[in-house]
Amino acid sequence: MATQTTYSATMSAARVGMIADMRGSTLISRTVEDATLGFGVPVTKGTAAGQCKKLAAGSTDIIGITVRERSGVAESSGWAQYEDARIMSEGALWVTVTDAGGVAAGDPVWVKKSDGTFSNADAGSSGSLKLNGRFETAAANGALAVIVFNCNVPAVAGA
Repeated sequence: MATQTTYSATMSAARVGMIADMRGSTLISRTVEDATLGFGVPVTKGTAAGQCKKLAAGSTDIIGITVRERSGVAESSGWAQYEDARIMSEGALWVTVTDAGGVAAGDPVWVKKSDGTFSNADAGSSGSLKLNGRFETAAANGALAVIVFNCNVPAVAGA
């Protein structure tokens, strides 16, 4: 049996998929259709009612973004196929920024359909969906930022 011997003096400020604050939000649950589904991942409707799957190149809408869960699933991996994922369809959530120039507070939120990454600009020929939301905090490429969004209002297709 392994024993933990190293401890951090402080907790990290946030983790991907973590609820950002106590403002009103809408949380739903859906059965995972994919083999695995991580935290902070935009999802679309699955094949059957009550299912969800990762956003893909052909997706036309986002029903929400997966929320970090600490009970019943592995802390670092997310959900396995057929487990119930917690999804935020409206609220404030921590996501990883994937924009080379970073993002600024107030920037619009775009989701690249091919890999579900978050940016402040349309990905162009690969296709993006614009969330009804904004970045609430600034962040560099690869860092975490808070987005405030509402998937209950349809996304806008990009190029």
